[in-house]
Amino acid sequence: MYVREHISRVIDGKTYNTRTALNCHMHTESKDDQGVPYIIDLYRTKKDQYFLVEHNIPHPYMEKEKAAAVDVLTPISLEQAEEWVEKYCPWRKEKIFSTNSEANLTTLTLRIDKMTKAQLVAQATKHNLTLNAYCLLKLEKILYEKDVPRGGGGIFLERGLNLRD
Repeated sequence: MYVREHISRVIDGKTYNTRTALNCHMHTESKDDQGVPYIIDLYRTKKDQYFLVEHNIPHPYMEKEKAAAVDVLTPISLEQAEEWVEKYCPWRKEKIFSTNSEANLTTLTLRIDKMTKAQLVAQATKHNLTLNAYCLLKLEKILYEKDVPRGGGGIFLERGLNLRD
């Protein structure tokens, strides 16, 4: 399994670090005709500088020299970040470009079974996100997608909850 490493680069005197920057959105695309995937992450630094990181995911059947993981970090302007968000995650536009003051934040406590928590922790770890950040990304995606839920509703319908309303 491919595990993404944190990246830190100094470009034009500015530091871009995936460990300290906010991961605004992760987008998965297909890189080539064989469907070898790659991931593009949009990050925002504490000084409101934006950058993209492309994570190539090695395919097990690729030649060894081509199979090495290559991460490319590219600083982008605010305008470029806005275009990227409009293309890949328009439902998050307001959240990504709003100011993050503590006054706008609140706390939500959830009671979930241990298995669900373990699965969430595993997914968050797989994507190098905190559990909080991963859950927030998933909740926002559900709230802002038009086709929610895509499946039959699963456990929600079993409990008498219709999420389509």
